[in-house]
Amino acid sequence: MSRLARLQQRLIPALPVVRAGAAIAWTVAELALVEARMRRRETAEQEAVFDVEMRRWCRGLLRVTGIRLHVSGSIPPTKGARLVVANHSTAVDIPIILSLFGGSVLSRGDVSDWPLLGYCARRAQTIFVDRDSRKSGILALRAIREQLQRGRTVCVFPEGTTTAGDELLPFSAGAFASTRKLDVEIVPVGIVYPPGTAYTEDSFAEHIRNVCSHSHIDVHVALGAPIRPEGKAQAIASEAQAAVQGLVAEARANSQR
Repeated sequence: MSRLARLQQRLIPALPVVRAGAAIAWTVAELALVEARMRRRETAEQEAVFDVEMRRWCRGLLRVTGIRLHVSGSIPPTKGARLVVANHSTAVDIPIILSLFGGSVLSRGDVSDWPLLGYCARRAQTIFVDRDSRKSGILALRAIREQLQRGRTVCVFPEGTTTAGDELLPFSAGAFASTRKLDVEIVPVGIVYPPGTAYTEDSFAEHIRNVCSHSHIDVHVALGAPIRPEGKAQAIASEAQAAVQGLVAEARANSQR
């Protein structure tokens, strides 16, 4: 083993700590910057300013945690509302999707109370849901619809949980019902990771430690053509699931080239 290889091997255990510190520092700096920029803008412009800065923040988080994105397809231009739907394997899916599309994301409810990250999520108009509470689910769907009515982008993971492997769980129809009679584009996205990075039985801290312990992780993302929401919500959900499943297969094929 070369001297460089031995040095790299010794440094690997420290990577999670170093990267966590870098992520916190980047987040604090970006928050200070965006607040300063928003104070100089009219109220009507502040949402757009924050969205641009949030995408930059997410791109920075991906870099400091060793995530290398490989994207196939293009983001369709839109001046209206957009519902982005993707498969869900790891916590990293959220900054990946937000770095590409911006907007808001549907997230588990307890994230709202997390230090620093919870503040960032609330500031970004994250829609929180307790999946064990029917009332919380109803309120979340109303929030999705309200944001779509304002022309925003909303990102959701309709499987409702993270899974390992490339086989998707059935998509819940709830988010698709929120698009009823609205002028909305549904954009399907497939995301694949190397084996062993899925967020399943580990705690959040253990999962992030695992992700950050790699020298880098190559993540392949395939973007699909927009779908117009026509017909019943369950039929739209099934169409979107089939589209995302095909994009997952495409992204996996790309990762093996």
